[in-house]
Amino acid sequence: MKKIIYFIIGVSLLTSCNDLLDELPDSQVPVNSPERIKRVLVNAYPGASAMMLDEYSSDNIADNGTIVTNFNYLTDEVAYWKTINEYGNYEGLEYVWAYNYSAIGHANEALEAIAKLGNESSLNPAKGEALLARAYGHFELVNTFCKAYNPTTSSTDLGIPYALTSETKLNPQYGRSTVAQVYQNIAADIEAGLPLIDDSYYQMPKYHFNKKAAYAFAARFYLYYQQWQKALDAANVVLTTNDVTTKSLLRNWEDFRDVNKAGSTNQGSRALYYTREDIVANLLLLPIQSQLPTAYYTQGSERRYTHNVFIAETQTIEAKNVWDPNGLSGKNNYGYEFYWFTPIKVDNGRNSTVFFDKFPIFSTGSSSRTVIVPFTTDETLLVRAEAKIHLGDYQAALKDLNLWTSKFIQQKTILGYSSRNEVTLDQVTAFYNAMAYSQNTQDGLTQKKHLNPSFTIVNDGVQEPLLHYLLQCRRILTLGEGLRWQDVKRYNIEVPRFQTDNVDRHLNELKATLPATDQRRAIQLPASSIKAGMQPNPR
Repeated sequence: MKKIIYFIIGVSLLTSCNDLLDELPDSQVPVNSPERIKRVLVNAYPGASAMMLDEYSSDNIADNGTIVTNFNYLTDEVAYWKTINEYGNYEGLEYVWAYNYSAIGHANEALEAIAKLGNESSLNPAKGEALLARAYGHFELVNTFCKAYNPTTSSTDLGIPYALTSETKLNPQYGRSTVAQVYQNIAADIEAGLPLIDDSYYQMPKYHFNKKAAYAFAARFYLYYQQWQKALDAANVVLTTNDVTTKSLLRNWEDFRDVNKAGSTNQGSRALYYTREDIVANLLLLPIQSQLPTAYYTQGSERRYTHNVFIAETQTIEAKNVWDPNGLSGKNNYGYEFYWFTPIKVDNGRNSTVFFDKFPIFSTGSSSRTVIVPFTTDETLLVRAEAKIHLGDYQAALKDLNLWTSKFIQQKTILGYSSRNEVTLDQVTAFYNAMAYSQNTQDGLTQKKHLNPSFTIVNDGVQEPLLHYLLQCRRILTLGEGLRWQDVKRYNIEVPRFQTDNVDRHLNELKATLPATDQRRAIQLPASSIKAGMQPNPR
């Protein structure tokens, strides 16, 4: 295999990583057969994720106070949108950049080998997977290190290099394309690759771009690309247009209460069940190097920055919602009675961390690994619902949202108040019309944010409340996964960062704000790439 170096000067970052090298094919073995192409494609998926960078940049996180002195410097820099230095973390800029370009390099090597073999039709499934993998790597990079797609400005907004060949040498002057060009290339790869995907090609299809995973990726991409009909069409391939079938494809959240299926309710057991290969809702599984389940969310000492009770009670899983207008989920242990997938609270002596148990822990020596689920039927359903809202089909969008809540939420009566797992359009509009827009004060925070997207929100009294509800459903479903940051970027939502008082943990002070149009929404490139001559993001 050619020595792949992708626009980074920190080559040692990859070559010193024994775990990664153990997984790579022998660099001296030519990729000249279908079997060797398959081996290369195993590595066409990134071994690191921007999930932590995204989650800690978003409004899902709060600062538990300077009294918490033992914390990770990376989380501090990300949470306050500072210059991000390198600490050797798998969630750091260098690893995210390098692992994605390494994956892209393997996809390109597979495509070149397929071309040398004459583009035989028997290799179409491999070609389709390689094209989808190349598109996915660039999609992850452009949405981490660049601004959100904007039809007005993306033709000049800085993108990332779109690698169409497997590079054999470092080119320090390799220029950045624009965001628009990156999106055009991703669209071309997706459209060329989708018809070629064949699930029978894989022994373990959930670890590859199988058909449903590929179309779920396409749906999310087109949503971000503001091509609503294409997003809807792609989601329909995953979910079908039959409500009964769609509902059967969603995660059966009630199973998390069944010890015969999910095991114990202890932390870790549910994460293992959440990421199981045989769960129909899980469309793609990615093993990655990560400290997410230990250092950042639950078990480590770095609990300075977490999704804490203050955020949960004012904005997310314990706040009042259309389905819970009386705030039952925030009273005592009612979260257990309310969500089938019970939130876990870990008391750190300050503001308890509140999270959904999604990341299993696999540790070998000093290395920490987990499995993430980048695409699920549930999230794809919410992609479809959002596309329908933009297309003006409000009732159909609400039907999709009700399909999700009917599986995610219990219907309970507590203290004379009942929760809902299905709602009406009138209930949605009434709830959000009565709610004040969020203000950056302890008592003024709400889930209703000022939305400033690059597309037009119709002023009909329905679309905006329905979008608020849709975004809230997405925020709760994807809590901890980083996707909230992409919604924040797409809708240009201002992000406040609150800090808990060191004496009275019930007091929270605004310490910083990321304005709607701040340049820091595009995370800075790794220092090694800038030193190699690549143009940095403006600040």
